[in-house]
Amino acid sequence: MSPHSRPFDTPINECRQRRFYKLFSLAAKQGQGEFYLMKSNTLFARSGVLKRTALVSALGACLLAGSAHAQSTVGDIYGSAAASQTIQIQNLGSGASRTVVVGEDGRYRASSLPIGSYRINVQQNGQTVSTRDINVVAGQSAQVNFNAPSADTSAAALDTVTVSANALSAIDVASVESRTSFTADQLNSLPVPRNVVDVAALTPGTVKGDSAFGNLPSFGGASVAENSYYVNGFNVTNLYNNLSFSEVPFQAIQQLDVQTGGYGAQYGFSTGGVTSVITKRGTNEWKGGASWVYTPAFGREQQPTTYTKDGALYRTYQKNSDNDNVYSAWLGGALIKDKLFFYGIFQSHRETETNYQATTSTKPAERNTYSDPFYLIKMDWNINDSNILEWTGMNNTKHTTNQYYNQAIGDDGKPSTTDFLGRRNVKTGGAVNVFKYTSYLTDDLTLSAQWGKMKSKNSSDYVSADGTRTTYDGNINGANTGCPYVIDRRTSTASGVTDPYASCYLSSTIDRFNGEDQRTAYRVDLDWKIGDHDLSGGFSREKWKSDSGQSYAGGALYYYRTDTAGNLGPAGNDYVSVYNYRTGGSVAIDQKSWFLQDNWQVSDKVLAYIGVRNDSFNNKNGAGENFVRQGNIWQPRLGFSWDVFGDSTTKVFGTAGRYSLPIAANVALRAATASYYTSQPFAYSGVDSVTGVPTLGAALGPQQIVNGENGSTPDPRSVATKDLKPYSQDEYILGFQHRITSDNDFFNDWVVGAKATWRKLNNAIDDTCDWRPFYAYGQSLGLNMDANGDQFTPPSTMPGCFIYNPGSKVSVDVDLDGSGQLRNVTLPGTAFGTKAKRTYESVTLSAEKASDKWYVNASYTWSKNRGNTEGLVNSDNGQMDTGTTSAFDYPELMTGATGYLPNDRRHSFKIYGGYKITPEWSVGVNGLLESGRPTSCFGGGDETVGGIPGYNSEFFYCEGKISGRGRAKRLPWTWTLSPNVVYTPAAAKGLTVQLDMINLLNNDKPTAINEIGESAGQTFYSSTYRVPSYYQTPRYFRLMVQYDFSL
Repeated sequence: MSPHSRPFDTPINECRQRRFYKLFSLAAKQGQGEFYLMKSNTLFARSGVLKRTALVSALGACLLAGSAHAQSTVGDIYGSAAASQTIQIQNLGSGASRTVVVGEDGRYRASSLPIGSYRINVQQNGQTVSTRDINVVAGQSAQVNFNAPSADTSAAALDTVTVSANALSAIDVASVESRTSFTADQLNSLPVPRNVVDVAALTPGTVKGDSAFGNLPSFGGASVAENSYYVNGFNVTNLYNNLSFSEVPFQAIQQLDVQTGGYGAQYGFSTGGVTSVITKRGTNEWKGGASWVYTPAFGREQQPTTYTKDGALYRTYQKNSDNDNVYSAWLGGALIKDKLFFYGIFQSHRETETNYQATTSTKPAERNTYSDPFYLIKMDWNINDSNILEWTGMNNTKHTTNQYYNQAIGDDGKPSTTDFLGRRNVKTGGAVNVFKYTSYLTDDLTLSAQWGKMKSKNSSDYVSADGTRTTYDGNINGANTGCPYVIDRRTSTASGVTDPYASCYLSSTIDRFNGEDQRTAYRVDLDWKIGDHDLSGGFSREKWKSDSGQSYAGGALYYYRTDTAGNLGPAGNDYVSVYNYRTGGSVAIDQKSWFLQDNWQVSDKVLAYIGVRNDSFNNKNGAGENFVRQGNIWQPRLGFSWDVFGDSTTKVFGTAGRYSLPIAANVALRAATASYYTSQPFAYSGVDSVTGVPTLGAALGPQQIVNGENGSTPDPRSVATKDLKPYSQDEYILGFQHRITSDNDFFNDWVVGAKATWRKLNNAIDDTCDWRPFYAYGQSLGLNMDANGDQFTPPSTMPGCFIYNPGSKVSVDVDLDGSGQLRNVTLPGTAFGTKAKRTYESVTLSAEKASDKWYVNASYTWSKNRGNTEGLVNSDNGQMDTGTTSAFDYPELMTGATGYLPNDRRHSFKIYGGYKITPEWSVGVNGLLESGRPTSCFGGGDETVGGIPGYNSEFFYCEGKISGRGRAKRLPWTWTLSPNVVYTPAAAKGLTVQLDMINLLNNDKPTAINEIGESAGQTFYSSTYRVPSYYQTPRYFRLMVQYDFSL
């Protein structure tokens, strides 16, 4: 484990050695009218007036090409009409109206329109000659063309108003981006888990990441820590480690966009994918509702009982349970008609579960309670037809209580709880406030400005069975109270002669109580339509602050051992090593960005996209000093769209771009901020019978400062290499779409497509802990390099690791011999090992169709994800230390590391859709068939590979030879079929009853296994090697009852 990361919070005493200075850090792993359905890079329309069925409205997912921002909450309407005609566009929900004049070239465009239903009136000589209705979807451009009237059109003819179905083009040829959009109705009716993460997994090229990270999505081969998440255009990603985000009540989502690549220059801070939530808003009609979603424990199956390779019971899930209730109520409408609108929702979520652990684990059984009282308020003020002000306020605070018990396995093989050990209280999440102002300065010029703030708590405390409360205030120089961390490894204890010393601790480490992350950001954007060019640009500024910290529980670790070799005194004497470990501080990131882009209509058939983005990242330590400054990160973005036949039925498109990421804030906490980590052996004369704290005697050796963590702030010049290159990736996409026309009703109107994607990681950022190149360099200067360390151990004045670009030149200021003198040392990248490599290539085939009775979306993706690094986190060992994993710590750790990566899935088939049986009954389905994940064999450690001290089972090394990444047998194929049935009784208007059956056939293949083949010194495979640690989610049933009403 990299020294820059926070030790994982692991209940009780399950300790896995990662590095010699981190021996005790633990890894844890409806109505009449027109219907327009947005399709895969498609704006799909039925050519006549038809009834919009609830089925199609609900299941009309869209994989779209939009010219609006990737994080946009608005869309565009464009098209053609007679020159000088007036186009009036009215929002049917809010009454807001805009008017644009058709240009001399017969084209018009209205940009930055809030999502919703619109009526478009074409006016000539003051009279309306044609009217059409359309839905505007965020991030998309809707084309609406009107036939120009003939020159001899009479005044009488102009009195006739035509209200018709919009003959929209089958495929949107007006932009180059690709996305998948899900409407509120669809999200409510699809048989998927009700969260953003699982919905995102429906998109092609997306796989679920490792269970250790909560199955967050991996887009296009990137790690799960390389994504961005937005709510109403505001970035709600937690930049502490990029592994969480602020959620909204599921019923509050009006539209969910998922982008897997090809973003425009207006978007940054992602080399994976983007999910963007647009919330519901009030309209002139007051509407409300309530819902209850119930997932009962009795409707859940359990994962299969697991055994070790020698047949012993490893883990049973027979008595695990999970009961989940979500209650929601919402109301929205106009406080002042056409002017001021309100929408509010409250969601109460309560879940209780019981989990038993593996028989080989020292972790306790858990009885957990989750309480998430979410709320959201959305206000919209139409100041006038040219100015709009919006406010989004929400709170997603989550409360978790974990109660810990000893567990026992009965003669029947079933587990049960025994003694109560204590509980942990956790508080996460917080408030988000976002303000946005939009001004239509002219028909062709739009200004928007946004300001927002997000707060997210990260607070925990422990209460033991006797009532002792353990907390940490973040002060590294303070004294902690509560139950300390105790390990008893005396020879007499190991042999069973004596009982281990008692202790009341519940976790090895504890996070700062009332820790908090905070983002403050603003952005200004300008869009200008001039001739054949749609120009836009913008500037944004963000400030991120994390008040965080971590300590050993009770402030210290007491490690009891026996001095068998007599190194500290008479052989056979017992002694205690006292470890003090505390981190804490307020670290920050400043980010500035600007972009320029042009959507250029080169000809009637060809659109060109040209854009450029520039980012600057500035990471600060706990003292407010810059330790990494990255400026002028240029990211060009290019694209094209070719309307092959000029009738919008066939499209060829492509994009090319560079994307970059900032360094996560967690890196600063250990790498660049003051921390305290010491160890010292003592004799002892007694031990507290409750806490396990010793009565210390004489010191048996000097105090050791580990990793240079002596309580002072490291010199920023020694923390990271100079001229650190940004974490960046190049991406290329080439695609094709075609709308099939046929006399056969079944084959007609299918939209089929093919898309190829290629990604390559240019530069990674990680840490290295290898002192040997500096040691050799110091020796070449004639310095005494053994005076204060050795070839693996730097002087105590130096950090144990530093940030660099693997494979690139290293230039840092270091104290080579412990004299206190800093020297600038420049060494070639090869001295520290290989360059970071990661590529992703894929081909996706897709097909979808909607009719008034049924809808289907199907895709197949072939892909390869290969390299020597997964990215910012590490699924190999479940390591969540974003940007500072164990990869690249030493070259030996990377020997054999090139191969197929954990997020590689060679084949993936996805399908979802629905069928309207009767006006009251409909069914839906969601299916997935996917090839298995590659696996490896990890071993080595304890200096068995290259003499590297402290790493255990981190090497691609088994049976005395290099095993190689991904060369073990792949996990089996998995498939899941999840149907549902929906009942909307005509006799009870507004009522909906829905039953979802997730994983109906209860398939239970493993999705992750124990890949540790050997421990240090072993020459045989462990009995738990390849034993499953996670399976497919077992079958469960979910009932939803919802009632909607209008006032």
